[in-house]
Amino acid sequence: MDDKTRKFLKAGNTAVSNYLLSNFHQIGLTNDELVIYLIIEKQSGQGDLFPSSKLISQESGLSESKVYELLHEMIQNKLMEIQTVKHADGKSYDQYSFDRLFEKLLQSADNETVTKKEQTDKTDRKTIFAQIESEFGRPLSPIEFETINQWLEDDHYAPEMISLALKEAVLSQAYSLRYMDRILLNWEKKHLTTVAQVQKETERQRGNSSREGRDSSASQSSKADLTGPKIPIYKISDQNK
Repeated sequence: MDDKTRKFLKAGNTAVSNYLLSNFHQIGLTNDELVIYLIIEKQSGQGDLFPSSKLISQESGLSESKVYELLHEMIQNKLMEIQTVKHADGKSYDQYSFDRLFEKLLQSADNETVTKKEQTDKTDRKTIFAQIESEFGRPLSPIEFETINQWLEDDHYAPEMISLALKEAVLSQAYSLRYMDRILLNWEKKHLTTVAQVQKETERQRGNSSREGRDSSASQSSKADLTGPKIPIYKISDQNK
């Protein structure tokens, strides 16, 4: 192994969050500040928890005054802080901490999730309104809009359950939200909260109806067997004639 390879392996690696690399601009971190963060993380992995601005300047290619400025901005923007920690030897040392940076990053992830959910909810709502108007063959009234909103927001009915209730109403030729509401309430009382559960319950009911039909036919057949064929009765006196 030559000296270059040995030096390369000895330098080690620094783990970086891919989510940070994809979203650092969203939390207010600049390109230069990201480089400074990476250098500090690299030094921290090597046991240097508070690298000098001179070292950061040398490795980043930025002037030392610029490094000072950026470190100050990162602290002001609550992306970093300097903590004083007492070590095992009893001495106190300063170190850089990026807990606040990752708090912002996690908050950004939560906000992104909420935004996506809100967009999905809006899409589902519009889809349901369009489906009902299409099947009813008319625009919905303000009261009907409010009813559907209550189903979604207050009763927490899943959009697919409302669509299924609409299908049931159309099959029964009952084009009203009141009829749909009775269907949804009936499912709720039976604790049916998914389309799969409703389908399973429907199949179960059909199975029971089929069994009842077969039992009824078998019962009638048994009565017929007990009755037996009609046997003609002849009088003995008639045979002697």
